[in-house]
Order: sequence, then structure tokens, then C-alpha cells
Amino acid sequence: MIFFTRELYLGYQANSGWERKASREWNRRAKIYADYAKVIEPMLPASVRRLCSQGLHDGIIREASLKNGELKLIVDATKALSRFRGRHVQLRFLGVRGRPAVAKLIGQWWLYEEAHLCSHTRFCLQVLLTPDELEIEADELVIKVMTKPA
Repeated sequence: MIFFTRELYLGYQANSGWERKASREWNRRAKIYADYAKVIEPMLPASVRRLCSQGLHDGIIREASLKNGELKLIVDATKALSRFRGRHVQLRFLGVRGRPAVAKLIGQWWLYEEAHLCSHTRFCLQVLLTPDELEIEADELVIKVMTKPA
């Protein structure tokens, strides 16, 4: 994560000792990221733009698999603070470069995401999870919204 780092996220939490400063810095970075996103959005796939605009904050990763360059995540967004709330969301990243460690993702909470351009693939999605971070370099993202788990 470049803009919304774990350190800043932890500082933003109550009783961190620097909540007000972290809150101001968070808001400053959010404005910078919004400006940055406006510049790169036309070059990102529509599905990545959709994911970033709707978010999955407080969604829980229920399934994760990586096979033949395809990363598949099922995120339980039933109680998420997002426009996907009340549903499960399947994210299929195609043309994935690298080997994200998927086994440790199950059960982690999705907090924030940042989309970036990438020189190797069409985009890079960075996700702040609890307690880890995930960086996905891929060519395409397919989003399937489900009313019930797969």
C-alpha cells in the first residue's frame, strides 16, 4: 500500500496515541489518492474501477485459490461497509503475475484497496487486510455478485 499504509491505519484507531494526527494524514492522503485515481482510471479495466468505487471494506475472504494464472477470491460482504453489502462477491483475477500466498488469505478481513498501473500487467491492486497485505498484478478482473455463497 502506498497511500493507506498499515501504520497509518493503526494510528487512525482509537487509543493509538496519535488518532487526530493520523486522521488528518489519512484525509490528506485520501484527497491525493482521489486525484491520482482520476488520472489513472481511464487506463484501468472497468471492473477494477468498479471494485475501487464500491469497495469491500470489512468483507471477509472465505475462499482463495490460484491456478494457471487465475486468482479466485470469494469475499463475504454480507456485513461489509460497501455497495456489495448483503452479498458474496467472487473476484477472478486473470493473467496474474507472481504467486500470491493464497492459503493465508482465508478468514482475513478486507480493509482498503488501491489500484495502480503496472509495467508488467494492466493493473496492480494492493489490498490492506487483517493482518496481511495482498498485491495482485493482473491483466483482468471479473466480478460476480452472488446472493448466496458458491
